[in-house]
Amino acid sequence: MVWKGQQGASAACRAVNRTGSRLRVGEHDAPGAIAATNPEKTNGPSSRRLAMKIHHRPIIFVLTIFAATNLAIGQTQPNSTKQATDPPKQGSGDQEIGKLYSKLLPEQRRLVDDYVGHYNQTTGSKLVPQEAYDNARLSIRTTFGGVTHALSKTQLTDAEGLSLGRAINLVDSVDEVMGEESGVGGDRQFRIYVYLKPNAVDILSETQEFVRERDNSVYHKGFPISYRLKKGPPSIQFSISRDSKMADIDVDYRSSSFPKALVNGHLTASNSDVRAGNNLEKHDERWVGLNGWWRDVFGLLGSGGKPPKEKPTEKLGRIPLNPAVKGDQGIDKSTHDFLKSWVVDKQPNLSVAYFSRRSYPCLEVWAQKNQKAMVPGMVRLQLVAAMEKFNTTMTTVNSVGDVFEPADQWLKELKGAKNAYPLEFRLVSVPSDIGADEECVAVPMDESGKRSQEKFYGAAFRTKQGGNKTMTLLWAQEAGYWKIVAIRLEDSSDAGIIPRKTAAIGPADEEPTPIAGDPEAVRDITQFYQAWVGKRDSAQASNFASQQSYACLRAPSAAEKSLTPSARIRSGLELGLRRVPQGANLSDTMSSLQPVNDLLRPVDQENSRAFAIMAVPDQIADSFTCQGRHLSEKTPELKPVDATYGTYYLSASLLNFGEEESPALLLLWTKEKVGWRVVAWAVEVP
Repeated sequence: MVWKGQQGASAACRAVNRTGSRLRVGEHDAPGAIAATNPEKTNGPSSRRLAMKIHHRPIIFVLTIFAATNLAIGQTQPNSTKQATDPPKQGSGDQEIGKLYSKLLPEQRRLVDDYVGHYNQTTGSKLVPQEAYDNARLSIRTTFGGVTHALSKTQLTDAEGLSLGRAINLVDSVDEVMGEESGVGGDRQFRIYVYLKPNAVDILSETQEFVRERDNSVYHKGFPISYRLKKGPPSIQFSISRDSKMADIDVDYRSSSFPKALVNGHLTASNSDVRAGNNLEKHDERWVGLNGWWRDVFGLLGSGGKPPKEKPTEKLGRIPLNPAVKGDQGIDKSTHDFLKSWVVDKQPNLSVAYFSRRSYPCLEVWAQKNQKAMVPGMVRLQLVAAMEKFNTTMTTVNSVGDVFEPADQWLKELKGAKNAYPLEFRLVSVPSDIGADEECVAVPMDESGKRSQEKFYGAAFRTKQGGNKTMTLLWAQEAGYWKIVAIRLEDSSDAGIIPRKTAAIGPADEEPTPIAGDPEAVRDITQFYQAWVGKRDSAQASNFASQQSYACLRAPSAAEKSLTPSARIRSGLELGLRRVPQGANLSDTMSSLQPVNDLLRPVDQENSRAFAIMAVPDQIADSFTCQGRHLSEKTPELKPVDATYGTYYLSASLLNFGEEESPALLLLWTKEKVGWRVVAWAVEVP
C-alpha cells in the first residue's frame, strides 16, 4: 500500500481454470498471490474447496530470514448470521470521502490504521496514519477511496434475503494499494490487494449479489477464483488466490462484452480509475456518496476528462514493481540477477522484486517453523530485512560464486535448461503438471487431470560455507517477467521441489510440441485476420461468423434493434480497429496469446507472432460455446491421452493499441459447408 508519496517512501510491494476439463474462457474470464495462515484449512463451499499442499521442510541456511520479526496478527471472522450494520448515513462531508484521512469512513480508517501499524511494528518506525495517508499520491487515495467505498456500500444477502453483512466486512487487512503505475499492465493498476477473513469465500458463494465466474485464465496471475458483483457495470470483482486467503479487488466501470470491451479501455486506466471519463458518475449512480473531490486538484470539469500522468514515486523499501531482467532475456539471467543483487550488490530490495505473491505461503511456512509471524502487507519488507541480515554474515563478496554453488546432484533425472551461470546454480526445466503440484498451494488432486501449460523452471544452489542445505526456487512467468512462485530449503541428500515420483516421468520438453493442424482451417483463420486487421475490411471478415455465434451477442440496444446479427458483428469489428494503428504486416498490429491449458495443442503456422491457433479437444469444445459455457453441471475430467482433435480450433490475439493493451479476443472455429467458421467468441478481460 502506497501511503508516503511525498516523503519518498511508498507502500508495500503486487491459468486457465484447473477445476475440471472444461475450456474455461468467457466474457469475464481472465489469472495472484497467496498468504496462508492455516495450511490445514480450506475455504469456500465443499464443491469448490481448494485443497492446500504445503510442504513443511527443515530450515537453517539464510532463514534467519524472519528472525527480525516476531509479530502475531490475528484475524476476525465476519458473522454470516448477524444483521449487518447499515452503511453510514450520507452527509455533506461525504463529497470528499478518501481525500484526507479525516474524511475516511470508519471501516476505511480501520484498514489504514492497521496497515500503518503493521509497518511501524515491522520497521520500528513511528508513522502517524493521518500523515501517511494524506501524503500518499493522488491515484493511491482515489483508488483506495473508490474501491473501499463501493465495498462499504454493497450489502450482501443470502438466498432467503437474510443479511450477510457488507462486502467490506470480508476484508481483513490491506497488502497493497496500486494506483497509477508505470511499466505494468492495466490489470496491475487501480486496485487493492487484501487479506480476506477466513470465511469470506463461503459468504461470497452464498450471496445473491455476487456470481462465481469461470476462473481467470489470462489475467490476474495467481488469483484464479473470480466473483463479480451482478448488474454491472460498474461492478466489483474479487479475484481470489487458490487458498482463499488473498484477493485482488477492483471496480470495473466499463462493459466487458463484445465489441465494447475491445474499444472502451477495459485494460487501461479508464476501466478501473474512478477519475477517468465518466467513471465517477457511474460510481455514484450505483454507490451514492463518492463525489469528485480530486477534480479541483487537476481541473477536470464535468465528465470525459483524462487525469494527468503522475510522476513515479519510490516504492516502500525501494522495491521496484518489476525486476531488472525481463522474461525474454532468459530464466538463467533472471536467477543470476536475483542472486547478484542480493549478495554482491548488497541490494536485496531489488532481489525481492522477483518474488511473486504466489510464494507467500512458502514464506509463511518458514516463519511458522521459526515461531515467527508473517505480518499482513509487510512480507516484502520482512524479506529485505532477512536478506540484509544474511549479508552481514558474509565478508567481501566479488561474485555470486563466492557465496553460492550449484546443487549439481539435485534432480539429475530432470532435463537441464540452458544456463550461462553453471558455477552458481543448477537450472532444470520442470514439467508443467509437476510445477503446478509443487507451487506453495498446489492444485487439488481431484483437479490435477487438467494440467496447466504454464512453463516452470527450477533453480537449486547452496552456500559454500556449511552447504549441507539446498535452496530451491520454482520460477514461472508473470506479466513478462520470471518470478519466484515457490521457495524451499532442503537437505542436500534429498533436495528437491519435485516429488520422488519424478524419476518415472522423464525429462521435460522445453515447449509444447506444435502440430500441423488442418490446412484449410489455418487458411480460413488466416484469411479472417488478413481481412479484418490487414485489409480493414470488416464486411468480409464478418462473413466468417457462423449463425451459431449469434448466441454470443447480448440483447441489442435501442440503436441496434434494426440491425441484423451479421451487421452488429460487422459494426463491432469496425469499432475494434479504430484504435489500432496501420502496420506493414499483421504482427505490427496484433500479437498472439496462448491460454494456459495443455489440452490445447498449438498449431504450427507462419503468422504465430500475430495470432495463435490451437487445436481444441472435441470433448470440451461445447463448454466454450455461448450456449454451453453457463452450464452448471460438472464436466467429467478429460485426460490428455484421451483427447481427440480435428473438429475445433481456437484462435487467440491481442490488438495493438499503441501504449495500451487490448483484451484478448478468443474465437472458436469449426467446419461448416462453406468452410471453417467462427461458432463462438469470448473477450478475456481482467
